Amino acid sequence: MAQVDYLRSGRVAHIQMNLPAGTIGPQARRELNAALRKYNGDTDAWIAVVTSEGPDFLAGSAGPAGDAHGDRREYATLWGGGFVEIWKPTIAAVHGQCRGEGLALALSCDLRIADATASFSADFSGASQEPDVTAAWLVNLVGTARTFELLWLGRTLDAAEAKRIGLVNRLAVKGPAKPLPPENGRFPMETMAETITVPEGDARTAALSFADELLLYAPVTRNFQKEIAYRSIGVPFHYAQTLELGPNPYASTDRIEGTRAFVEKRRPVWHNK
Repeated sequence: MAQVDYLRSGRVAHIQMNLPAGTIGPQARRELNAALRKYNGDTDAWIAVVTSEGPDFLAGSAGPAGDAHGDRREYATLWGGGFVEIWKPTIAAVHGQCRGEGLALALSCDLRIADATASFSADFSGASQEPDVTAAWLVNLVGTARTFELLWLGRTLDAAEAKRIGLVNRLAVKGPAKPLPPENGRFPMETMAETITVPEGDARTAALSFADELLLYAPVTRNFQKEIAYRSIGVPFHYAQTLELGPNPYASTDRIEGTRAFVEKRRPVWHNK
């Protein structure tokens, strides 16, 4: 049985971990990295949601790397799925424990949706073979003071506090799901709520619902904005303003379609070009 499955429904790729013990080992890391690379090359997938079966999102690592040089290198390279440069959105649906390597994986996604069962902990062991990429992700997300507090004090955050400090984007709550606008109507230009209501209040369903809502808007713009945002981290502001990364979405086919759909009061049909 695969430890990581890659499934696609419409434009949403579903990367699902199947880890009975809640921890990740060498084979699961390879499969997770392969799934992320598959999403990167899948032109029909415009958004990916990373989830996990079982009571936890990912409770940590199965154990240290082996003694062989190749094992240690793979351990560091594929930690948390490995770094795959993807200029399409990724969403982590977090439930249960999100610790150590699991937190690194969640932070490497662009957005995080959590339900009431979720908890977050850096759980840094300080092992000589363990890469500390979590610090790099955290400092850009929640600032230096929060980063040091999480790393040095070993605090565990519940979903509400994680949302309050900006670690989580949306909370999943139990309630009637919000319907998408009708296919034959123009979608409303409104701000997304701070919570996502779904029948069971679970992170997986909420994240998939969130992805469907994001798909209402032009993918070329999302991808362009993501690349600009990440590539400008640490770059002087005056230089970041001059970054030119690929075709301008405002001169794209989808911009023409969006304008036409607005005038005709209908849902746009995006082509991602």
